[in-house]
Amino acid sequence: MQSSPQNNSDLPPELCAKPLALVGVSGLDTLNNAVHKSIWETFSNNRRADRSPVLFKLIGNAHEFPVIKPKRTSYDWYIPKGILKRNWMNKHLYEIPAVIVIFYDLDWNDSLWNEKMIECASRVQSLRAALEGRNTRITVVLIQNTLPLPPGEDVLASDRAISLCASCELNSTSLFVLPHGDHLQGYAVRLESAFYEFAQNYYHNEIKNVRAHKEHLNKNSHQYLLVRHQYKMGFLYELKQDIHTAHKHYTHAYNNLLEIRIVDTNALEIRTVAGFINYKLCKLMFALNLPRDAISQFKAHIDRFKSRMGFQELTFEHYAWLSKQFSVFGDIFDEAVKLGLPAVQTQHPGIYYQQAAQYAILRKKSCQELCGNVIAFPHPDPLEGSNYLEFYGQRPWRPGKLSAEPPDPQLESNGIQAIQFLEKQHPHSNTIVALYGLAISQYKTYRCPRTRRHLVLQMAEEYYNSHDFGKALTLLTHMLADFRSEQWWLLLTDILEKAIRCAYLTASISDYVILSLEVIGKNSQLNLEHKKKIHDNIQRILKKQIPFGDQRLTPDVLQSAVIQWQPKLQIEPIHLTLDLGKITSCIETKARFMQNKYEADQNVTVEVYIKCTSPLPLVFTKVAVTINTPTYNSEYAVDNVNLSSGSLEFNTDEVKRFVIEFMPDSNDVNNEIQIGAITLMMGTPEDSSLDLKFNPLNILNSTCQELLHFKYCPDKLDFDNILPLTATTIIPRHSKLEIGLEYAIPALLGEWFEIKMFINNEEPHSIKDMKVEVTLGKDETISLTEFSTNSSGIPDKLPIALNLPSSLQKHEKCTGNFYLRAHKVVENIIEVKISYTLDRDKPVISIKTETIIVPVVKPFEITTKFLSSLMEEVSQFYVGEEVGVMPSIRCLSPWPIVIESTAMEFSSPFKSTENNVVSHLANTKLANKEVGVELFLGVCEKTSESNVTVGQYMVKWRRENGLGTTSQLTILGYPCEWIPLELKMIAPAHGLVRTPLLISYHLYNRSQQLLQLEIAMEASEAFMYAGYKQFNVSVLPESEKTIQYNLYPLIAGSVALPKLILTIPENTGEVPDLRQDQLKSLVDRSLPTHLYVMPQVKGSPPTPDAFKPRKLAKIK
Repeated sequence: MQSSPQNNSDLPPELCAKPLALVGVSGLDTLNNAVHKSIWETFSNNRRADRSPVLFKLIGNAHEFPVIKPKRTSYDWYIPKGILKRNWMNKHLYEIPAVIVIFYDLDWNDSLWNEKMIECASRVQSLRAALEGRNTRITVVLIQNTLPLPPGEDVLASDRAISLCASCELNSTSLFVLPHGDHLQGYAVRLESAFYEFAQNYYHNEIKNVRAHKEHLNKNSHQYLLVRHQYKMGFLYELKQDIHTAHKHYTHAYNNLLEIRIVDTNALEIRTVAGFINYKLCKLMFALNLPRDAISQFKAHIDRFKSRMGFQELTFEHYAWLSKQFSVFGDIFDEAVKLGLPAVQTQHPGIYYQQAAQYAILRKKSCQELCGNVIAFPHPDPLEGSNYLEFYGQRPWRPGKLSAEPPDPQLESNGIQAIQFLEKQHPHSNTIVALYGLAISQYKTYRCPRTRRHLVLQMAEEYYNSHDFGKALTLLTHMLADFRSEQWWLLLTDILEKAIRCAYLTASISDYVILSLEVIGKNSQLNLEHKKKIHDNIQRILKKQIPFGDQRLTPDVLQSAVIQWQPKLQIEPIHLTLDLGKITSCIETKARFMQNKYEADQNVTVEVYIKCTSPLPLVFTKVAVTINTPTYNSEYAVDNVNLSSGSLEFNTDEVKRFVIEFMPDSNDVNNEIQIGAITLMMGTPEDSSLDLKFNPLNILNSTCQELLHFKYCPDKLDFDNILPLTATTIIPRHSKLEIGLEYAIPALLGEWFEIKMFINNEEPHSIKDMKVEVTLGKDETISLTEFSTNSSGIPDKLPIALNLPSSLQKHEKCTGNFYLRAHKVVENIIEVKISYTLDRDKPVISIKTETIIVPVVKPFEITTKFLSSLMEEVSQFYVGEEVGVMPSIRCLSPWPIVIESTAMEFSSPFKSTENNVVSHLANTKLANKEVGVELFLGVCEKTSESNVTVGQYMVKWRRENGLGTTSQLTILGYPCEWIPLELKMIAPAHGLVRTPLLISYHLYNRSQQLLQLEIAMEASEAFMYAGYKQFNVSVLPESEKTIQYNLYPLIAGSVALPKLILTIPENTGEVPDLRQDQLKSLVDRSLPTHLYVMPQVKGSPPTPDAFKPRKLAKIK
């Protein structure tokens, strides 16, 4: 039976695995016990980088450990059979634990302590017996449900811990407690740190045991052992995480390996082990941040073994090993870069992937040379048992034999034949393509575009060689764009030739035609004979005949291609649309509009220039251009009726000009139209046709502008100097409508401003479908301005359409108007757009636009004053005290405005104190800078720390002969306070000299408490008075107290009254809610300070009744 393929170049997984200290876990029933499962997941899951480098492995009760070998005391007659044993790394990574951890459920106060202690000791002894002869550290972890007490406080725990250690024959440092609770993760991290420390001690002892063998070895007969032992120590130091020392021992192992004499029979083993050690060295050097040393080591390694091929019949095996060495080093390098190592363009992983691909190609070629004649697998199977060999790198037909022993020639021959047979089945192309893919991605990362293109072409070549022509065609066509832009015509020709061959072999008609039209152009470096064959093949496709293949192709490949072509050419008919805008084909085109702008009623003219660089004539059946508009695309063709015979036949380097005219669509007015493409048709729609679409700019085929000045061709059209113009604008025709707008600026803020419009038809024809639209020129003013088509004041959405006649006869007139209202002082740009259709044989849409600027100003400004009962301004409101609200309207309009009415609507907590409020400014006309004032009386009923909203002041106004408008202003006052005292003075309007008069002071207590005040009256030179000069008064809650004084004026004029002084007595304590400063302010704003006294009249004036002799009563 045939064995599975043996690949000695692959690295074993145990070599590539990260060495971690192995800790065996016993006693956890993860299937049936939820607590045990959570403990196991805590240790084994979420292994972050900051945790100890430990690998945990569950060990069951029936687990069998590897059998320990008997210790050797002497190596005098021992001859090693190989270098590295296949099971040694795997054994120390996954089978022999450095530490065994036995988990056991046991609390210190368990009622069955003795029985469970005996059971725990039994488990320890069982594992100790299984590990007899090994240095594995055994530890016990007690899973407990109660949290431990601080050390020294729990005497029972200390005693029982000592007895448990004695029963299990354990050191006290090997006993741990794991409380299962909320902090399980923290306990687990501490435990695994202790386990890791035990593991380091274990590996240190193992290293000492290996090192002890050194004194028994000699270099003459134990060279293999010297390599093996150094490698073992390096690996054990890696498990101990001492990578510096591990690197030193791997270096010794590598140097010892180089001293072994290499012959054909041991070349594979030495090469294999050298690859292993080199892998370890390079990986450790990158980890030690020694990238230069890693690169130098790898290069020296390759130089030493590059020529050590072994059997010539298995040369491919050597190339496979070299390829793997480069790819593995590329992986190591790439991993180091991902971890932060900087790389540059001259030294990065892609270089090694590329070299790996090159050796993979040599492997493939060597296989083709050496394995071509191998057609059968030999019997019996010489490779049987290859997966169970004891040592790395040995042949299965002679395992463990020394190189000095003569091999069996027949067995060697059968083994080589078996390897060759398996190598022949290996998918070499897949390996090569994968390596190229890795290299390409690296070169792309490090911005090496040309090397990347080179590798893509090599990948395409590999696809082609493996007969995967479709993928090869895809890669080649992607690369063509880069070489076109850089104008590497020789390279481009070579790629085109390969791409055409792939297109032919895949029967891709569109790709074949596109590439053929490019390869027969002027830039192609193919010879004329080859171009003629390709030209003939294009004509054959138009005739639905299979094109001729390249004669260099093998007959079986040609036959396969013909089979693929047959069904595709049987379709009736063949119509292909090919985009040639991005290639340098044998046909060059340019197109341009004759003007930058065309009016809507003008014919648009497009010039099309076509140049043919094919070595043989090309015949077209249609020339057209595609015009792109914002809403649709249209195609306009050259009228073949007006063309002479042979106008569409082109010879080599012939240039022809074609003119296309069309009438623009009325919907394209104010839009840009573009030449989207130039279309040439080969063949006929009835039979087979090719629609070739070209870019009108012809960028790829353009000649350097500096060189065009030296070109002289008076007898031909100068194709190179024709500048394309691919866009033009369709503008409205010039309108002859007369528009008049009548308005009086500026507009006033908030009013409906009227604009009148007059339209007069001066067109040579009547017009129809007339629409008049009004809109704003600035978008930011749309939300600040309203429009209406009538005087009702109902706003309309923009743009507004005026209600005007839809048709006008020649010289007919019409009028209309519209209104606007601005809510902010802005400058409005108003656009009036009139669109209509001329009523003639071919209707033409015309547009007339007028723009006006309407500035907006404020009609007036309103300021407000607040007055006390003495008509003096106040800055504070008081609850219950009457306030005069005096708004002033100052006219700012350049036009006189009429105030139709005003109103004051008080809002809570303010209310009016007047019964009938009348507007004093109604029907008042204000000119510019004139001011109108009126007064409203009100009172505040509640306290407020913030400014009180007094109410809304509404003004209904209009400009003269304008529409009425209402403006509204919110009036804000001052904060309002409450004081318990109200003060009023009642006095006559005037007095007479030497005539007594009576004044009364009324004090009202608003509070619920007794109010005690001290009252004093200052002396005055202008009056004599009768009454108390200073006294105390008590005002009961919600009561009024009246104080009267008789004044006798002595002088005439506006005389200052004696000043009344109110103070709070010192011995009465605090008066609730009343301060001295409030009393002073109350007196200042409530009591008049002067009285007008008239001169004495001649004669004896009558005495007022109030001052007739009477009995004065005592003040209550």
